[in-house]
Formats: sequence, structure tokens, C-alpha cells
Amino acid sequence: MSEEVRLLIVDEDEGHAQDMYGRVANTLPQYLHITPPEVRREIARLEPDIVLLQEPSDESGLQLLHYISNELPDAVVIYLTNHRDPIKTRDLNRAGAFDILFVPEEITALGDVLNRAVKALKVQQKVKAEVSAGFTWGRGQVGTFYSGKGGCGCSLVSATLAQTLQLDSNSSVLLVDLNLQYGGVETYLDVNHERSIYDLTPVLKELNDNHIRNVTAIEKESHMEVLVSPRDAEIAEQITEEHVQRLLRTARLYYDYILVDLPTEMNPIVYAALEEADKMFYLMTPDAPSIRTFGQVMDLYSKINVDPTDRLELILNRISKETELREKDVKQHFDFPILAELREDAKRVQQAINQGKPLRTGYKGKSSVFLKDIKKLADSLLERHSNRSAS
Repeated sequence: MSEEVRLLIVDEDEGHAQDMYGRVANTLPQYLHITPPEVRREIARLEPDIVLLQEPSDESGLQLLHYISNELPDAVVIYLTNHRDPIKTRDLNRAGAFDILFVPEEITALGDVLNRAVKALKVQQKVKAEVSAGFTWGRGQVGTFYSGKGGCGCSLVSATLAQTLQLDSNSSVLLVDLNLQYGGVETYLDVNHERSIYDLTPVLKELNDNHIRNVTAIEKESHMEVLVSPRDAEIAEQITEEHVQRLLRTARLYYDYILVDLPTEMNPIVYAALEEADKMFYLMTPDAPSIRTFGQVMDLYSKINVDPTDRLELILNRISKETELREKDVKQHFDFPILAELREDAKRVQQAINQGKPLRTGYKGKSSVFLKDIKKLADSLLERHSNRSAS
């Protein structure tokens, strides 16, 4: 049990965090460290089982404890503070702290407290299993589609893949268009809808599946849900990172797949979506500008602290016999897995786009090589999800 428990230490001082972990490494081998300002951005994605929260110097610890308890109600939070304050101790207990340690004098008790926390988690999981009577609530997967070079096909690929996942499985799929000013996916899916993510603003704090479904459109061929862009610059300016974070975190509870189409521009909205993503699908066309741009994007990710490790996968689009750059050429430059190669099918694809029709129409139209490759990609994602659920 303890080997599977994910420990997160929230501390301003990395050296202090490492010292704390050194005391419990034998008990809890899985360990991560973030600073207090990173909590709101990272806590839901990291999903720790136990949190060691060292009180920040700005005394924002109680607010952080409230936030963690609301975002991860099943997590066990142990609060460490340098000051004995009966009133604050009472407030911390009310906010959901599992235990409070006064450091440095009580630091030696950390191991015993963590052992109790692990036992509490075990009991909690057993009770939840009994209550659910064998029912498993799946955690939806968020996948973003992004490219630093325009025209690589993010909107078309994300829209067609979302359709295929919905048509070829029993999964529930939500497609989110974050091209806020001009839209995109509605063009490929023949969807016309007036409501957008902005319409969630009044209920953002208590968001649930009914709120989301009240603003989504239903794609008529696959019956998947689509959250279209407002396609209005003035409205787009009023959409914030909180809209994206709360939407994606809530959608995880009700959908199996949440696919997010992102614009080329790197902005706070795109950053928030990338941080929430389980998988970051980066689209490239087989040409030198696309490869060069990808290198620049990786540099940008490093500067803004977007970690692609174990999350980023490449999708090569518009592959043809005339393509000079192949998978091996991409692998020479970048050490990321190539998830799919989508063949060029300009005649059928462009015809459907010009007619304003989705590429997938029921179970027909599979003669297109592009659709065959999309189906292969969908099958691999479905198999991956199945294996993850089985384990």
C-alpha cells in the first residue's frame, strides 16, 4: 500500500522539502515537491494521496488548505507550522487537516503521522469500495491538440478523432474549441450553436455536468458533445484561465475523453489547458518549418515551466509518397514518441470541408485513407484506456 501512495510536499524551500522526504523515504518512495504558488495550477493534475503542507511565509497556508481540500477531498493533508496558535490550530482542524505538526520540535513525529495517514487512506479506500459495490468511477482523460505552426490540422484532427471515439465505442466524448476569437471545429462538424464556455461564468464555482450540457451542442452524426468557441473577440477577452481549469477538472468526472483544440498563439488560456492535460498531442506536417517551430515550442515550454515529460506525443499529419521528411527524420531531432502518421487525402477531405460536412457520417466513408488512420489512432487510445482501467 505505502509504495503506491503518492506523497506531495508543498514547501517554499526545496532543501527543507528534501530533508523532510529523507525522513520518510523508506515508507513512501513516491515523492513530488512544488512551491505554494504552484498549488492552484498543479494540485489537481498531480492528484497526490498525502500532502505535507509547510506553512508559507505569507501565512496563506489556511487558504491553501481550503483549496486542496476542495479540489481533492480524498487527499490527506498534514500541516506543518513554526508557530503555536490555538485559534489557527482550531481553524486548520475545521478546514480538514489530518494532523498538525509544530516544527522543528515535532519533526521526529512525522514518520508516525504518515504511517497513520497511510492506514487512514487504506480504510477510506475500503469503505469507498464497499459503498460503490464494485462500481468504478473512471477518471476522464484530457488531451490537448496543439501546434506552434499554423495550418497543421489541429482542428480537423481533433474533431474527426472525437467523432470516431464516440462512434466506435461506448465512451462519452466532449470536444472543446478554445480558438476563442474565430472558432474552427464547428466548420468541420456542421454544428451551429450560440452558447460557449463564457456562458458557464455564473456557475463556475459550482460547475457540474448539467451546467456543461446546457452549453454544449450535439454533433448529429456521432451524438458527441461539442463546446464551441464564442467566435467573438470581446467575449473571448473575458474568458480566463479559471474557466478552462474548472471546466476540464469538472469534465473529467463525467466524460471519458475530453479533447481540446488549441490555437497556435501561446497565451494564459492555452497554458492552463496544457497544464491540465493528461496527454499533449502535438501536430506536425512533414516539412522543415514544422520541425524548426517544434524546437522553438520546446524552448518556450521550458521557459514557462510546461513539462512535456511522459505527456507529449507527436502526430504527423499529411503524409504522402512525396513526403521528404519521415518518422526517422523527426526522431533524429526529438525524443518524443510518434503516436500516429495520418496520410494526406486532399480530395476527399477538402470536398467534405467545402461542403460543410463532417468526415465521419455514421459508419460510412471509411474508404478515405485519412479516416482509416484516424480510426487506427482512436483504436490505440481506446486500447490504452482499457488497459489503464483494467490495471
